Amino acid sequence: MKHFLRTCCFSAVAALLFAAAPVWADDAEDIRLPTPQKSGGMPLLDALASRKSSRRTQGERPTLQQISDLLWAANGITRPDGKRTAPSAMNRQEIDIAVLTADGLYEWDEEENKLEREETREDLSDQLNGSSVFLVFTFDKDDQTPAYAQVDCGFVGQNVYLYCTSQKWDCVFLGSIDRKKLARALDCDADEVLYGMRIGIR
Repeated sequence: MKHFLRTCCFSAVAALLFAAAPVWADDAEDIRLPTPQKSGGMPLLDALASRKSSRRTQGERPTLQQISDLLWAANGITRPDGKRTAPSAMNRQEIDIAVLTADGLYEWDEEENKLEREETREDLSDQLNGSSVFLVFTFDKDDQTPAYAQVDCGFVGQNVYLYCTSQKWDCVFLGSIDRKKLARALDCDADEVLYGMRIGIR
């Protein structure tokens, strides 16, 4: 009987730990993200008052729910007509977001809310630099001019700042990134790589 109880208790604890653990498919081409949470968080004015840059972004491995919520806040779809949480010049919606974690490099498909794995031989550990998440913002030169794309990227970056503030995560917007290396990894031109953001989840 005692053995049975110990076995049941162990199974229950293991199930809880497994459910709480991040689930990343290491060898999957695509990772379907859970539905983002679109309510709650810190009041806007409190987030604006608390927003700051922090380069101390070493943190924990993100869960898929955290990634989904973060990306939706950054530039997710909010309306049936496809409009986003961030504006864009002439509604071109040209900003793309790549997600780098210790599990690999992915591109976010916002319409399907999934991560598409990028197969690359580039060592991007210096870009991640121990942070939980490194976001890379790119754009397509055929869709938008660089000047407008930079402004639109700023809107997305501010969304990330405010969301991270509401979660009490550390983050920093970066202009000093290795654009050539990231362009090779993402199979785009170096001048289409705009900026990056490192995020530390604690």
